[in-house]
Amino acid sequence: MKTYFGIFPPKRCQICKKHKATRKCPKTHRQICFHCCNEIRIKMKCPQDCKYALKSAQDKNSLQLNNYSESISEQQELLDLHLKKWIKTENPLFENNTPKLYSKTETGKKKIDSFLKKHEQALKGALSYNYVREQLGIPLQKKAYETHEDAANRFMKLVVNFDHEDTLTLLVHHEVYKDKDFTLNYLKRNLANKAFKSIRGYDLISSALSKEQDQAIVEFEINGKYSLSLILKRINSHWLIKEKIFGESGMVLSESEFIQRIAYKYAQQHFDKAYNDLKKYLQVFPDSADLHYYFGIYYSTKGKVEKAKEYFFHSMELDPEFIEAKYNYAFLFQAEGDIQKCRVLYEEILEKKEEKKTLNNLAVIYEQDGQLEQALVLLKKALELDPDFELAQKNLERINEKKNAPQNPDESNEAPPSE
Repeated sequence: MKTYFGIFPPKRCQICKKHKATRKCPKTHRQICFHCCNEIRIKMKCPQDCKYALKSAQDKNSLQLNNYSESISEQQELLDLHLKKWIKTENPLFENNTPKLYSKTETGKKKIDSFLKKHEQALKGALSYNYVREQLGIPLQKKAYETHEDAANRFMKLVVNFDHEDTLTLLVHHEVYKDKDFTLNYLKRNLANKAFKSIRGYDLISSALSKEQDQAIVEFEINGKYSLSLILKRINSHWLIKEKIFGESGMVLSESEFIQRIAYKYAQQHFDKAYNDLKKYLQVFPDSADLHYYFGIYYSTKGKVEKAKEYFFHSMELDPEFIEAKYNYAFLFQAEGDIQKCRVLYEEILEKKEEKKTLNNLAVIYEQDGQLEQALVLLKKALELDPDFELAQKNLERINEKKNAPQNPDESNEAPPSE
């Protein structure tokens, strides 16, 4: 598997040699991972001008940690290190006993558990104090809600275990997979991706939330070699996977730029140059409905109808609201003479949106079936959307003439559909 767009294989942490180095440590002057950073800062050995330095708490018995972390996982690990010392430290809240000693009685365990729950409520359940509960024999507390990192980890665990079909319920567009054809396409498309198929292990590196806290990105290192980022969206209080990106989290911002480049080259009729870029970009953004759509357009221009259908269908699977992809998919069936198939697809489009080319093409089908009145209704709707839609105007005039003139069964002056 190759690196992408100048993203080189990540350097190993110069202390543990195991995890990806994500920061320069001013204390050790080494490139280190967040795990080793946590070990250093929990000992309060960081220079205070380091943004990762753990600030001293005013209350030494407090469970609060004043620090900067790049993920909930990093923060949780740091908290667990803090709690490791906390349970062995005398605390006036527990009659100057250590939590470990105070938990020897059931009354002590209940008081400690109540104390921990108050802290978890203050943090809205993002972090867990189950390390203490586990060490002191107190029943573990289930998280109040699943974070974006929890959802991402759950997805990755299923991928590593090859439970690919079980990942469908974790996707933003999970409803579309009630259609068996889309389910089969999802599995075929992903398992054809060598990078995705080869995932055997993963390590969470960082995560970030949008300002509105309804979207997130979680970056992993896969197989100890390359980056994989998951974009998530929160829907009805649940975090769902929106897209996979084979690259670092910063690559997210590049997707729209790459799509614009392809669109520009298509506008200039430079299809072969665009094709080379498409192959490269799709390695990084395998879930981009737009890139699959442009592949469909490319194969359409080359007359490779089945390949074009394949990519338009990918696009429809990835984005059920992508009307243009569905329209082009339907048009290919109409061009082949599969009227029943394209008719169903056109009608599905119009259930969601009145689109002028779809209205025109369906009108042509109605005309061929002798349903002239229905055809005229559709063409009038198309012209309401775009009074200058020349093809619809011509079709309207012709059908009106046909409707009002005696029919000669040997004549056929039907117009082709929109391209």
